[in-house]
Amino acid sequence: MTDVGGMVAWVDQGGEAYVPEAAIAISLHDTGFRQGVVAVERLRTYGGKPAELAQHLARWRRTLEHLLIRIPTDQSRVAARIEALIERNRAWCQRAGDFGITMLATPGRFDDPGGGPTQIMHLNPLDFETIRRRRSNGQPLVITDVQQPSPRCWPRDIKVRCRLHYYSADAAARLLMPDGLGVLIDADGSITETSVANIAIVRDGICLAPPIDQVLPGVTQNRIRRLADRLGLPWQHRPLFPADLRDADEVWLMGTDGGLWFADRVDGHPIGDGTAGPHYRQMSDAFDRQMRGPAGLPQ
Repeated sequence: MTDVGGMVAWVDQGGEAYVPEAAIAISLHDTGFRQGVVAVERLRTYGGKPAELAQHLARWRRTLEHLLIRIPTDQSRVAARIEALIERNRAWCQRAGDFGITMLATPGRFDDPGGGPTQIMHLNPLDFETIRRRRSNGQPLVITDVQQPSPRCWPRDIKVRCRLHYYSADAAARLLMPDGLGVLIDADGSITETSVANIAIVRDGICLAPPIDQVLPGVTQNRIRRLADRLGLPWQHRPLFPADLRDADEVWLMGTDGGLWFADRVDGHPIGDGTAGPHYRQMSDAFDRQMRGPAGLPQ
């Protein structure tokens, strides 16, 4: 993973500035700190270019609208800000090859409601060693009893920094498997998602994923679904239960940083023979060709 020393971020706390990452601070009185109200959107580059910006911005706007955070979100402005941030970190970006881009916003200071939102945009390294390992060898999953927050708390189609449920699921998983990823459940016991990825299974040549309104709609999952249509692989959304994961022919994971990878085990039980299945290999090859080069990673 590329060292982030010397990098700068874009910050707006009543005035725009480029600030060394080590110097970024959020006030104790910021609503993001006081009440955990933080909108977030994360994307990554392929070949040094931000991928799926329009789709990420659509989700960003939904989140901001729900949290009543009013900031400019037109694509040309955001794209220009990203490019300016990349340029200011050019040496680091060239060393990294590809990297993540994170946007954060809060309603602003609790004690200054007229002061405007807090905004931060920063670059982050991608863990290519872990990405390669998961794509080649698989990712163990542990189905937990941690429940996805009800949509009565906040809509599931927005992305926020309140991630206690994800943290709890991963902590529970790692008590059983040090490299395990926790799967959250819904009120009816069906599975939803993980902290870093949407889930889909393949059974009898059909790709099955949880209902769209049950999970955070993933930008990468949407691309994979479109690729499945192009490759003639049927794709359906319906409730999936723990037994569906354990009995699947293949289990796929889809997320921004890692792209597409697979689960080799669920609750300690191998999926198939524990290696990458044929549909995964076909989809992974198609995804890589579409995004850029072998494994979609820096060459």
